[in-house]
Amino acid sequence: MTATGTDISTLLHQDHATVKALLQGFEAVPASERQRAFGDIVGELVRHEVAEEEVLYPALRDDASNGAAIADARIAEQSQAEQLLSDMEHDAVSDTSFMAKFHELRTAVLAHAEAEESTALPALVANASPDQLRQLGERYEAAKKLAPTHPHPGAPDTPPGNVVLGPVAALFDRARDAVQGARSR
Repeated sequence: MTATGTDISTLLHQDHATVKALLQGFEAVPASERQRAFGDIVGELVRHEVAEEEVLYPALRDDASNGAAIADARIAEQSQAEQLLSDMEHDAVSDTSFMAKFHELRTAVLAHAEAEESTALPALVANASPDQLRQLGERYEAAKKLAPTHPHPGAPDTPPGNVVLGPVAALFDRARDAVQGARSR
């Protein structure tokens, strides 16, 4: 059972709503808070994407007749967004080039979430029992907790590579975050 007793479909819809709100509210954030706000977006997107790659897409490949094609399309979208996030982490949030990339990212992420909700989730829900969906929700929540906090576009997107290298990247990211947090105090 998940910490919330929630199935994976509901958890993904909740994550999509959270990300949508973060993306839509970003431009209203005061300039002095934008770096932090962008960090929140990066962390949320990366943890979500990694958990999907570890839990949702393998289940979709196993359970749905066209699951592999759906998973491949959604992973390709995520890979493009991950590369864009990685590029953006090197830009100053005050740069006009950053905002142009941000608009591209927002459009891509919202389109990806819509595609996922209209293809991946219905295919999975149609082929899994409520108990299986709750078990996937539990695994999804656990994967999010252990996921990296920054994009790693060169890392594998599918098992077994992402499952093996993901924890190493997460450890590196958490050390990096701790050092940066100590510097900003």
